[in-house]
Amino acid sequence: MSDLIELQKNHLLSIIGEIQTEHNVKFLIIDAEVERLLSYLFVTPQELLSYVTAVDRIDSPKRKGQPSVEAIYLLAPTKLNINCMDVDFCNRPPKYKRCHVRFLPEPAPHVAEFFKTKRYVVQYLASVKEIPLAFIPKESQFFLTMGIDKPMQSFFNKQCADLITKNMKRTINSLLNLCIVTGEYPIIRYSEPSPNQIELAPATILAKKLAFEFQEVLDNYAREHEDFPPPSTRPRSIFLIADRTLDFISPIVHDFHYQAMAYDLVPELDTGTDVYHYKAENEKGEEEEKTTKLLDNLDPDWVDLKHQHIMDASTYLEGKIKEMIAKNPLLVDRSNVKTTTDLLSVVAHLKDFDEERRRLILHRKLIDQCFHINNERKLAEYAEIEQNLAGFGFDIDGEKCKHITDSFLVVLASKSLHVTDKIRYIIIYALYRGGIVETDFSKLLSFIGVETEHEHFSHFMLLFRNFNELGFKLIKDEPRNKPFKKEWLHDTVVKDPNVFVTSRFISAVGNILSKLITNPLLLSEEVFPYTKDKPIELLEGEVQEISSGTNSSTSLRNPRHKAAWTKNSSSSKKTPRQRFFYYILGGISYAEVREAYEQSELKKRDVFIGSDGIITPLAFLKSVENLTAQRASLNLKDDQKEVEKVPQYLYESVAPIAQPVSHVHIRSQNAPPISAPVTNAAAKEPQKEKKRGKFSRFLKSREK
Repeated sequence: MSDLIELQKNHLLSIIGEIQTEHNVKFLIIDAEVERLLSYLFVTPQELLSYVTAVDRIDSPKRKGQPSVEAIYLLAPTKLNINCMDVDFCNRPPKYKRCHVRFLPEPAPHVAEFFKTKRYVVQYLASVKEIPLAFIPKESQFFLTMGIDKPMQSFFNKQCADLITKNMKRTINSLLNLCIVTGEYPIIRYSEPSPNQIELAPATILAKKLAFEFQEVLDNYAREHEDFPPPSTRPRSIFLIADRTLDFISPIVHDFHYQAMAYDLVPELDTGTDVYHYKAENEKGEEEEKTTKLLDNLDPDWVDLKHQHIMDASTYLEGKIKEMIAKNPLLVDRSNVKTTTDLLSVVAHLKDFDEERRRLILHRKLIDQCFHINNERKLAEYAEIEQNLAGFGFDIDGEKCKHITDSFLVVLASKSLHVTDKIRYIIIYALYRGGIVETDFSKLLSFIGVETEHEHFSHFMLLFRNFNELGFKLIKDEPRNKPFKKEWLHDTVVKDPNVFVTSRFISAVGNILSKLITNPLLLSEEVFPYTKDKPIELLEGEVQEISSGTNSSTSLRNPRHKAAWTKNSSSSKKTPRQRFFYYILGGISYAEVREAYEQSELKKRDVFIGSDGIITPLAFLKSVENLTAQRASLNLKDDQKEVEKVPQYLYESVAPIAQPVSHVHIRSQNAPPISAPVTNAAAKEPQKEKKRGKFSRFLKSREK
């Protein structure tokens, strides 16, 4: 199984390694954006120092230069970074002998013009390139496009229409980067909205626009790089591009799987930083404040637990705790261990096993908090009606629900549910009905205690109305109007004893991937067209069947996860597995990410899923409410004034320091500065220049 973290990490290190090998560079200078990327890739200082002798932040006041050696600048192309580089070479002697600049992808054309105006850095410029490092691998199979702030606003708020081109380029860069590191030249398909969706919200056509522009960029890259794609016996991959308007229910429905539930319900879990704040007992019996980052590479238990139903996760964890206690010979009294709280207290006082003990306490705390919130709000108790509404009105036995509206009103009458829970139920009900009239929304809000004069009444009505911006008329004009027509692509599980009643809903991601992997011909070409003609292998019907008995689109869900110690450790012979890519423009939920993993495991294929941002249920509701907000109130990063002023401490003179020990000849510090970049010995034949942006043309000119 391919791992996006390892692939992107190796790609980054190979870029640094190639420059070091060719030019014997000694210093690596990075900025905050690259430092963030390195943290997600888990690149250690030791790994970087195997290529260079020092790694520094470009804005660090402690950064010391060395005029006799060359340096790599790996940076985001901002005016501040360019100004900082220029300062490095304005002194005599300069901080470094020469510089090799590698910019992260950036669509802004003004950056190249600004770079060319610099007086000093261009005199010492050995090489400059834009490098394809444009996505952050959050998990082994889940990635995020870099640089897009508030994606739903950026793509679907009419006030932000001028940002679409810039953010589409950022997205294309990330998808191209993905293809480069995986060595894939995929078949591209996209979701085609219905005419009434386009009429209501023209932005629903963006998935199609993205697919065709990505196809063009990918084709151009393949033409310009003879070694792409590399030879492989792996079946050709398929890349499906959709947007948030394809599935409105997934970001709203209550999900009872550990990761999705925790990010939805637990306020102490920061959804932006993945940091969980909690209190835990130490060996001395004292309560301590703890902070832990929930990332795959930091916590193997998180990998095993996060996609399990909360009940299975609790059982799994209890088994792990008992196993750990049994391993510890120092435990004196086990007779008092009767509850999970007792178990947790025992684990807290165990000697040794520090890291494993910390992880078990963390997950026990977080799972217990999920249970506590669930019990307080009775979410599991009311989940059945929510699942029935999301499942087209069918219950777990596959029978059409009678009096579903009455059951829905019983849920709304509950005093235990939060008002936001009830709003989620109301939206799912309105989606199920194909829209309801405004007076019915007012009555439903009144029924849950939000009267017309209530401070939140106008906010909720705006939320319902703003579904128009996503191509769905949630508020009907007249009661007699037909339900709004939309192609629903999610599904539901019926008559399956292995599936919890609370978790029958299957997102559009899970349903689509199941069909796509089983047989691409199962997906309608009207709903999911190809950017090019259908590939010849599909025309001839040469579609590989899934041999595991899941060759039907109805087999969508894994059985319950078994604990790790019950799994068969024997590994099957490794063969190249076909890859499937799924990208959602406008944000993705953790439930949808989980579906990609489940289909990958179930169908024995490599599935990679990505988006431009993660959305929790509350974040989704807030984003929809803001789809008609004024641009100034959104506080987008792209609208913030770009910092250009260089910190004063960087202007200090560079004092010569000791020469590095090296077996190669070091040029004297008194040598005249290099006024032009190094050229390749073998001159390339002139080629007809292709149409490209100013920044790309400038970078290309520096390579010659």
